[in-house]
Formats: sequence, structure tokens, C-alpha cells
Amino acid sequence: MEKVNIIFQSKNEKMVIRMKIFILVIAILFLLLFIIFITKLNIFIRYYHNGDDDELMVRIRAWKVFSYTFQAPLIKIDNDSPSLIVEEEQGVGGMANEKKVKITFETIIRDLKEFMDFLQHVVGFHKIVRRFLSHVSVKDMRWTTDIGVSDAALTGFLTGMAWSVKGGIVGLISNYTKMKGLPKIAITPHFQQTLSHTELKCIVSFRIGHSIIAALLMLRHWRRRPALFQASEEKAT
Repeated sequence: MEKVNIIFQSKNEKMVIRMKIFILVIAILFLLLFIIFITKLNIFIRYYHNGDDDELMVRIRAWKVFSYTFQAPLIKIDNDSPSLIVEEEQGVGGMANEKKVKITFETIIRDLKEFMDFLQHVVGFHKIVRRFLSHVSVKDMRWTTDIGVSDAALTGFLTGMAWSVKGGIVGLISNYTKMKGLPKIAITPHFQQTLSHTELKCIVSFRIGHSIIAALLMLRHWRRRPALFQASEEKAT
């Protein structure tokens, strides 16, 4: 009898140990997930343009320990033709097919319904993106530009256009994100020489948890895409 009790106690002790290990593993996993969710990413962005040279540098940091840097040229100008050469080439091939379509009252109603579903889908997607951007902070924004085309009138016109473009972009950023501090923007016209130079620097910050939630919402929203998207995808495959 005593031997049976000892065996039973040993089994209970093993079960208790296994349960404690299981709880410990679950607690560690929850702790890691919590740390990941509250981790803030600081993304340092620098875009540099000078004549034919374009360069983009992105540095991602977390907890002032982990760092990842991406740096690459963006665009080169082809001197032989009025075109742009990018580092990555994408080829799109296909043939245009002609077909006759019969338009009836039912097809008009169906197309109108699909179009309304498409608008609702886009609006919903916009809400998800805007909700995520409301948690994004932008700070230390500096955008300097030097421009000149050796023509005073045209240089003045391009300078005014540049101010309009910059004002619109900064307005969108401040409307959708949290702008920390006033951005430093400068445009210097050069009336006696041809010059094209711009440099943009800023720091974008957000927590990983907000990006994960936004990604999950986008995935769920995409699965509920309207029939217009699904039909086009089926035709493509």
C-alpha cells in the first residue's frame, strides 16, 4: 500500500512540475509578445538628390540596441533617351483581347452594386490606414531644396511650384500623423545656374503592436473584398 502511495505521489509531483513548466512557458511567451507589442520602432529616413544621383537611406532602430540600415540608389537618368532607369526591372507582358459585351438593365444594376462595394472596400481600407497613421509620430523633419534653370522667370515659377508641393505634402503628413515640432523647410532659387538638389530627413516612430493590429485588420478586410476584385483575380489566374 505504501509503495502504491509513493508511486501515486511521484506521479502527482511530475504532473505538478509539468504544469509549472507549462505555465512558465506560457508566461514567457506572453511576456515576449507584450514586449514586442510595446516596442517602438524609430525609422530614420534620408532621401538625397543631386543632379543625376538619387539615394535613399533607411535606418530602423529598436530599444537603442537593435539597428538595421538599408541604403541604395533609386533612379538613374538614361542619357541616350528621355527615360528613367530604376535598379529593379519589372516586366509586364500581355495581349489585349477584344470581346463583345451585351449591356442590359440587369448588368447595369450588377455593375453599379459592384462599384458601390468597391467604394465601400476602399473607404474601409482608408479607415484602417488612417487609424494606424494616427499612432505614427514624425519628428525632426528637414527638407531643403536648391533649384535653378538659368532662366529667372522659369526659376521663379518652379520655386513657387516647389513651395506648393512641399506645403501639400507636409500638410498631408501633419493631418494623418502626429507631427512633433515644426518641420524645417527651405527652398533656395538659383537664377544664374542650372541646379537641382534636395535633401529630406525625418524620423518616423510607431509601436510594433499598432502595425500588427493594422496588418491583421487589413488581412481581414482583404478577405472580405468585393466580387469585383475576386472576379479580376480569377480572370488573371
